[in-house]
Amino acid sequence: MAITAKVTSNASAKSVGTQNASKSSDSFNIKASAIPISLTSYPNIKNVQDAVEKVTGQVSVTDTAPGSPSEGELWYDTDDDKFYIRDEDSWNEVVSSISGTVDGGSY
Repeated sequence: MAITAKVTSNASAKSVGTQNASKSSDSFNIKASAIPISLTSYPNIKNVQDAVEKVTGQVSVTDTAPGSPSEGELWYDTDDDKFYIRDEDSWNEVVSSISGTVDGGSY
């Protein structure tokens, strides 16, 4: 899987994780497997690719809640466009509201 990052700089290359990606128009193709991460609770997950694969089977994308869910399971409600996590015996909305401006930083 390749992750494509949109950039607004005039740089001809970007360093992300352990790779240096060359620019093609305004996009850089980034390999998720080359972006290292360290998660204390998941020592076998070494990069973004591993993390995505770990949660892929734990996320449901439907308009109704999954039957027989496990604690920690994720569900994206396509009818209401809301994201939930299973906590014991209930679904809890991950983000119920955001106020102000979300700043993604700068490069």
